[in-house]
Amino acid sequence: MDLTERVKEILEKYYICDECLGRQFHSILPRISNREKGIILRTYVVMNSILKNEEIKFKKSENCYLCNNIFNKIDFYVQEIKKKLKDYEFNSFLMGSKIPPELICKEEDFWEENGVDFCEALKSSFNREIGYRLKNQIKKKIEFENPDIMGVVDLGTNNIGLQVAPLYVKGSYKKKLGKGKVQEVIENILVENSLASEPVFYSIGRLEQNVTTSCYRPFILMLRNPKKRKLGLKKIRERINKLKSISVSNLGYSDKEEIEKMKTEKITASYSITLEFNRKLEIKEIRKKLIGLRNKRVLQFLKKKTRNPYIRKLKVKGKNKKLIIEVESTVGFSVNSFLTGKSKPNIRKLIGEDFKIKEIVLKSYRKMKTHEMYF
Repeated sequence: MDLTERVKEILEKYYICDECLGRQFHSILPRISNREKGIILRTYVVMNSILKNEEIKFKKSENCYLCNNIFNKIDFYVQEIKKKLKDYEFNSFLMGSKIPPELICKEEDFWEENGVDFCEALKSSFNREIGYRLKNQIKKKIEFENPDIMGVVDLGTNNIGLQVAPLYVKGSYKKKLGKGKVQEVIENILVENSLASEPVFYSIGRLEQNVTTSCYRPFILMLRNPKKRKLGLKKIRERINKLKSISVSNLGYSDKEEIEKMKTEKITASYSITLEFNRKLEIKEIRKKLIGLRNKRVLQFLKKKTRNPYIRKLKVKGKNKKLIIEVESTVGFSVNSFLTGKSKPNIRKLIGEDFKIKEIVLKSYRKMKTHEMYF
């Protein structure tokens, strides 16, 4: 069957709009819009029938059989989406849709009867058309892979939803005081500036509340549903650094891939622990008891979680009533559990005496070498 006969047969069986007629032959001339193709094909078939003195028996109806006139509502949807987008800051977008099941079934039956070799799906055609009309009005780029925001039109209910991509901010912080939750400080300030609905904090290992840092601890903060994406990170850094409890460095924008890299990298953390006892210590005896923990795993029970960190290095020094333990372990290591908690073994039981924890300082991170990963 040639093209003219195929179009004529379709128009005699169904009333379909120019958009839906054109998309049945989309791949023949994809640079021409489906609507233009539909007008050309319909006009040509009419003219051809007139020339042949053939009676025209095209199907007539108020509503398109395939789309139920949804393409006539595109301008309405564009204006509604623009209203929702006005509260959001973004550089790129994408449009999507939910097609009513009855229209999908109609389309599949239509294809089975009339062929599918040149056609474009209703969903694809609608998404592209509304996307390009919106692009021309808001002057933002369409991004198919990772758009900042995605509008979704539910054609069954006429509801319009927005899917906002998370905003990722990376940096590193130094915790100056043993008390206080510096993570919350960072989260609260960045949520305030981005107007995000929720923060999710990622970092290397774990940092307990009574631990300070002499190094900067890397972090990535995922901000869900942000309304602002240009945060002025320099001013945010200056604001945080005025606080006594924390300083931050290297604030910048990040992505999901950097979080995955942070999760999978093999890192060790080094701590300096200062303990104070009630009496003068026998340092040699204590060193003998603790030095055997080198290159050993410890079993730690932490709030419904069990961890098995590996102690790579351990040094002991002290004088009079003070003991300093320097330990390097794989990340996830709980210093407090190692000292006094549910850790097997733990320092208090090994030494056999009570002590006060005077200071715990996270000194550095180190990326493990390949040969160190196998022990």
